[in-house]
Amino acid sequence: ANCLHDSDIMLKKHKDKFKAGLLHSAEEYKKSVSLLLDEPTPKGPYNSDKETAQAVEIIHAIRASSATLKEQEATIRKGLNIFKIDQAPNKDVIALDLALEHLEAIWEINSEWTELYNGWKLGKFKDLVTDEMELVAQKIFKRIVKISREIKDKKWEVAENVKGRVEQFKRTMPLIQDLKNPALRPRHWVQLKAEVGKEFDHEGDDFTLEKIIDLGLDQYSTSIGEISGAASKELSIEQAIKAISSTWEAMELD
Repeated sequence: ANCLHDSDIMLKKHKDKFKAGLLHSAEEYKKSVSLLLDEPTPKGPYNSDKETAQAVEIIHAIRASSATLKEQEATIRKGLNIFKIDQAPNKDVIALDLALEHLEAIWEINSEWTELYNGWKLGKFKDLVTDEMELVAQKIFKRIVKISREIKDKKWEVAENVKGRVEQFKRTMPLIQDLKNPALRPRHWVQLKAEVGKEFDHEGDDFTLEKIIDLGLDQYSTSIGEISGAASKELSIEQAIKAISSTWEAMELD
């Protein structure tokens, strides 16, 4: 009987030790989660000063650490269940996984937009297809706005940066369309250049989207819009006069 009693005591001690070990592991796990959440802040992929590949590499490394922690959590929960101790899944890890998804999506948009803009900015101005560019920019802008709503209170500079760059581009589109107005005659270009106080060859191969931004023409978008609008009205009047003249000539011939 004493032998059986001693075995029960020994078993209880082992159980208590196992339980204590599990509870200790649970506390250590919480600390590990906190460390993982704090660690990405200084070197995390939140700022646009990083290359996309570098940012994605950091995201994947954090995700791998998160996966390891989730495995630990599953083992701890399984052990605690033996003692009827219920431990809910760690909400911070779930939130981190969601944040990583959003971050990766933002960097994907950032990379996509950079590639598109780099292609557009060096293209000859006369070859730019503004309607298509505006449509693509609008689609990308909708995607970044959707993610910005989902991350709400997180002040990620990379998200603000790409959103700001797309917004700036969208603001220049009416200017580009005004400058591409086929109604603009040489006299209008002379007036336009005098208004902005800059000399440039609007028909030259070096007159690109980048050149327009470098010249600061976006700062004169209102004046350029007025000149372009006036050119359209003048063209309408010229075409109306021409139509009347043609009608008169036809009537005289009759």
